Amino acid sequence: MELDLGEIRKNIDIIDDQLLELFKKRMGLTCKVAQYKAEHNMVVFQSEREKAIIASVRDRSPEELKSSAEFLFTNIMDISKCGQNNTITPAVPIPHVSEIKRDPNVAVQGIAGAYGHAAAQKLFSDGRITFHASFAEVFEAVERGEADYGVVPVENSTAGEVTANMELLEKNGVYINRTVTVPCTHVLAAKHGVSEHDIKILFGHEQAIRQCGEYTASRPELTVIPYANNAMAAQMVAENRSNELGCICSRECAELHGLDIVNPAIAADPNNATRFICISKNIEVYDGADTISVSVSLPHISGSLYRMLTKFAVNELDLTKITSKPLPLEFRRDENEVMFYLEFRGNIDQPVVLRLLNNFESEYGYFRLHGNFLAIN
Repeated sequence: MELDLGEIRKNIDIIDDQLLELFKKRMGLTCKVAQYKAEHNMVVFQSEREKAIIASVRDRSPEELKSSAEFLFTNIMDISKCGQNNTITPAVPIPHVSEIKRDPNVAVQGIAGAYGHAAAQKLFSDGRITFHASFAEVFEAVERGEADYGVVPVENSTAGEVTANMELLEKNGVYINRTVTVPCTHVLAAKHGVSEHDIKILFGHEQAIRQCGEYTASRPELTVIPYANNAMAAQMVAENRSNELGCICSRECAELHGLDIVNPAIAADPNNATRFICISKNIEVYDGADTISVSVSLPHISGSLYRMLTKFAVNELDLTKITSKPLPLEFRRDENEVMFYLEFRGNIDQPVVLRLLNNFESEYGYFRLHGNFLAIN
C-alpha cells in the first residue's frame, strides 16, 4: 500500500530520533577518546584513521550516495574533533597591553586634510600626528617603534578592499587594536573663480576616483589622473597656476587649502565611507573589544573551507567577514595554497576563542592573529 506524505514524514521523524540518540552516544564516546588522548599526550587529528573511515564509508555506500555519505561522516568527525579540541586544547592566555598610550605619536599617510588625518583625529584627540609619503612607510614606522600607532584605510563602502594595505598587514609584524569608519563625502574642488566646466584635468587617489566613477563617466572630456593622496592633490592644485586643474577631496580639505567647492557631492554613493584600522607593534586589547581578525591558509582541496567554518558553527562564534586571497610567496609551501582573512565576534579572554586560535595555529600551515579590536563609529 502506498504511504501518504504524512506517514512518510512520521517515519522520517522516527529515524531522526534514532539518529539523535546515536549521535549523543557517539559524542559521549569521543569525549572518552579526548580524555585518553590528553592522558597520553596524543594529538586530536589523526589523518590516517580518518582516511580509513571515509574510505570504508564510501565502499559500503551505494554509488549514488557515496559523496553524500562521505560528506555526512566527515562532518560528524569534524564536530567530534571540535569537542575533543575543547577538551584537550589549553586556553593559553595571550599577553597583551590593555591601555592606549598617552600622548602617542601617530603615523598617517599623506598630509593634513586627508581622510586618514580625520580618522587619526577621531581616534586620538591628544595624538601627535606625523605624515608619511606612503602606506608602507606607516607600517614600517610602527614596526620599527618610530610611531606608537599607525592609521591606514582598508575598506571602502563603494570601491571595496584597499588590497595593498591588506597585503602590508600580512607582511608586517603589527596588530589591529581599533577600527574607525570615516564618511567620505567627496567634493570637486578647484582654484578660486574656476567653474566646473573649466576643469579639464582631475586628480585624486585611485580609490576616490573609483568612488566617483559615475561622475567621471558623465564627463568624458576629463583627463583623470591618480594621485598619491586626495589632500596632496588638493595642495598641488592650490599651488599650480593652471585654472584647468581640479581635485577630489573632502570639504574640510578644500577649505584648508583655500580651494573653491565647485561641486559639493560627486561620489556615486552619498553614504560613501572608508574603514580605517589602527595598528600597533604589540597586541593591544582594550575594554569592549569584540572582534578578532586572523589569516589562515587552507589546502586547495574540496571541502577544506567548509571544514574550517564548522569550527565556528560548533563553537557558536559569529563569523562577520571572510575574504580569500593568494598567500604571500614568502609564506607559501604549495603553489595552490589559499589564504583566508577572517573576522569574527569574540574576545581573547574567552576560553573558547583561545582554544580555537590555538587549534588554528597547530592545524594550518600558515596562521596570523591580526588583533582583537573594537569598531569606533
